[in-house]
Amino acid sequence: MTGRSSRLYGLALAGCCVAVILAAPSAAAAPFPAAPFAETAPHAATRAGSWLWPVSAAPAVLRQFEAPATRYSAGHRGMDLTAPNGTPVVAPADGLVSFSGTVVDRPVLSITYPGGLVSSIEPVLATVAEGDQVLAGAVIGAVASGGHCSDSCAHFGVRLHGEYVNPLALLESLQRAVLLPLER
Repeated sequence: MTGRSSRLYGLALAGCCVAVILAAPSAAAAPFPAAPFAETAPHAATRAGSWLWPVSAAPAVLRQFEAPATRYSAGHRGMDLTAPNGTPVVAPADGLVSFSGTVVDRPVLSITYPGGLVSSIEPVLATVAEGDQVLAGAVIGAVASGGHCSDSCAHFGVRLHGEYVNPLALLESLQRAVLLPLER
């Protein structure tokens, strides 16, 4: 078993099967971060399936997360969610606003959560400021202009201890994975 496989297997044993199945990178992709959720008792914000969608109840996903082959390779480090300009943006979980400002040409909002997780949503005109506590489901801003979607989406990224992970692993609307025996 490779180092990557053993870390992913450890996540499965911790009850995060959804994260393993949905966030498993391709053979060429970077491994899942070395500090998985299972290291300590999980906080509500770090449990698989515990987050809300940041825009609408279950928006269409225009582009999925694509793990880069290496930390510096091309990839899509988040998901693009259908959200026209002006769509309300909500906090996906309870956290602390760690950044609210402009990055290059677009407004970005980042929230830090217990357990080493940080989410970023862009473009967002924030109604909260750095240092504000936010509760899951609270409106924190509205989709703005800028970014790579031309006013048609919001980009939602999540990092765990600095490494990008698939946000789907944390969203509440996913069905739990059921492992079935192989038929012979």
